[in-house]
Amino acid sequence: MGATAQRPSAEALSTWTQGENMHSIRRIFSVGAAAIMLAAGVVAGSAGAAQAARSDCEGGVNGFTDIPDSLSGQGVGGAGAMVIDFPHAVASYAMQAGNVGGRQAAWGVLTTGSGSNWGSGVLAQVWMDVSNDNRQTWIQCGSFDTMTGGKRMTTPAYPTSSSSSRAFRVCARLLSQGGNSGIQCTSWW
Repeated sequence: MGATAQRPSAEALSTWTQGENMHSIRRIFSVGAAAIMLAAGVVAGSAGAAQAARSDCEGGVNGFTDIPDSLSGQGVGGAGAMVIDFPHAVASYAMQAGNVGGRQAAWGVLTTGSGSNWGSGVLAQVWMDVSNDNRQTWIQCGSFDTMTGGKRMTTPAYPTSSSSSRAFRVCARLLSQGGNSGIQCTSWW
């Protein structure tokens, strides 16, 4: 004689279904959390830079020199512009080099739009990456942030070198509730 299958009670079926639903929900959250952590690791790991803070380059730390936001130099390494649509905002970024305290140095510059070219609630960020090992790793100086339109700001400066292993680039982005320009950078110089 064969065994007869018994149909589960409605209560047992309900408990099993709830358990499976909770298991599915947990799986979705686990996969989502893992994806977020993996993406964060990929983003952080792919940059080649350690965690950055303004304190890593302000006040003469790590060979950087604080400079006034009004300091202008020669444009090197390129420049770029960023635009977001909601709210409308425009900003430009560039790398400059010149004499800082008797030494040649490079720094980043960010200029935000003014009037109708700067929307309320927009955050602009600029930072400079400096490598001393041919762009294998780098120090990120910044970000330096503003929500003010019509503003020019600089990163601290870092001494240039005749060594081909030293390289610089300037990166920037615009962020708002409605838009993100993405990270944009000059070429390495």
